[in-house]
Amino acid sequence: MMRLTAVVALFSDLGEPELAAWVERGWIRPEPADTGPIFHDIDIARVRLILDLRTAMRIDDETIPMVLSLLDQVYELRAGLRAVLRAVEAQPEPVKQAILTAIN
Repeated sequence: MMRLTAVVALFSDLGEPELAAWVERGWIRPEPADTGPIFHDIDIARVRLILDLRTAMRIDDETIPMVLSLLDQVYELRAGLRAVLRAVEAQPEPVKQAILTAIN
C-alpha cells in the first residue's frame, strides 16, 4: 500500500495534480482514508497502464475512459469464464462430456 506522493515518486512523468485528477475522474480507484487515498498494487498497475495509453499509444484523455471501461469489461469476462470453468471442472465426468459436446 502506498500514499499518493509515493506513487508519484515511482513515475518520472507523473505529477501529484495529474494523479489526483485521475482519481477524481474515477480512472484510478484507491482505497479512501482519512489521511488521503491508499494505492494498492492494482492501482499502481492501472497508473502504469494509463501512462502507457497516453504516451506509448498516444490515446487522448477524452478516449481513456472508454478504453479503461472496455479493458475492465474484458477482465470481468475473464473472471466470469474462470468461474464457469471451475464449475464445469467440479462436475461429474458425464456432465463435463455433455458440456464439451454442446459447445463444440
